[in-house]
Amino acid sequence: MTAGDAAKRWLVPPPEPAGRILFCLPYAGVGASSYRQWPRRFGDVQVCALQPPGRENRMRESPHRSHAAFATDLADALTPYLEREYFVAGHCGAVPFALDTIAELDRRGLPLPARLIASSWGPPHRGLYGRLNFVDLDTVDLVAETASLFGTAGAPVRADFAELAARVLRTDLEVQRGYRFEPGRKVPCPVTVVAWTRDDVVPPDVAFPGWEECADATRVLLDGAHLDFLRCVDVLRDAMYRWLGEAPAADRDQHRNESRAEVRMGGDRRD
Repeated sequence: MTAGDAAKRWLVPPPEPAGRILFCLPYAGVGASSYRQWPRRFGDVQVCALQPPGRENRMRESPHRSHAAFATDLADALTPYLEREYFVAGHCGAVPFALDTIAELDRRGLPLPARLIASSWGPPHRGLYGRLNFVDLDTVDLVAETASLFGTAGAPVRADFAELAARVLRTDLEVQRGYRFEPGRKVPCPVTVVAWTRDDVVPPDVAFPGWEECADATRVLLDGAHLDFLRCVDVLRDAMYRWLGEAPAADRDQHRNESRAEVRMGGDRRD
């Protein structure tokens, strides 16, 4: 597979010829469509969701069975776009995959992200976070867990989606349990650590303490619940503009109005 082919498989949508980019890693159990409620851009920063193998339109491909394999594959796909300024974002279980990808880019001597935005995840050298990373995978009902989790969005979760997401989620959880972030290792780029006031999966008192031991970290507490990151609620959207470089107020308002129109219409900006 050429670098161009890899990029087409990974990046939704593919990056434009010029301009800054925000690469967004998917939440556990789902793929690039988990960012469907995000705007296409923040000012001049294009939003590119990442689609790993084994999910959604790449379901027929074998998923990665380690963070190292994931990082190697993704680094290959990102390499053609790293001469411009870029950022990386991930929520909860996506954060370890982002960290290992950044480490792989650093190992290759490639340009690093201007910032990692890490939502709902604690300092990586202290272990894993979230109840599902500690349950017995042979006894837990991941279909029910998936339906309950995504049902908090206020709409029923289709049974076929819950079953499919549960299979992907189990693979993610299996891979996650082998993750190790060595003591003394440092994240080679600035990190914005985001916690949510009503997060019952990785609450602020778990997410914040210890990041300063492994990164140049800035803590940001936002009002919201665990999955509000995927909805890109207004408080996050406004913060993203600050973290990526302030955009004109008119630009922010335009994207906010577009998002609200989409919610009313039930549309998907990426279709």
